[in-house]
Amino acid sequence: MLVSSKHLFSEGLEEILRKVGDVELLGPLEPALETLLAQLPELRPDAVLLVDEGDDGVRLTHLTAAILRQFPALPVISAGLDQNTFRIYSTHTLPARSSDLVDAILNLPPTDPWSAP
Repeated sequence: MLVSSKHLFSEGLEEILRKVGDVELLGPLEPALETLLAQLPELRPDAVLLVDEGDDGVRLTHLTAAILRQFPALPVISAGLDQNTFRIYSTHTLPARSSDLVDAILNLPPTDPWSAP
């Protein structure tokens, strides 16, 4: 599902994604929180692609958090116009035992979060 308020950029992404044989594209849809959260259970996408246009960064951050909170198994992909990158957000639900928490912390990916762009 493609979510973006910039129609020209959405059209370009839509054209690219519709050419991929294994992708069924839903959208583009406006990034309106309540409307989008109501549509997700009906449309049942495999992932949500949110386009960050720079000026909507805070709103899309809240939208990403709301989607992951309500639909924790649904991956959210954030594509930014300012940078040549995208981020994939997903959650992992683990048992709430202290040993599992310590295990999860000790098995975090070996990256330095402070050196990432």
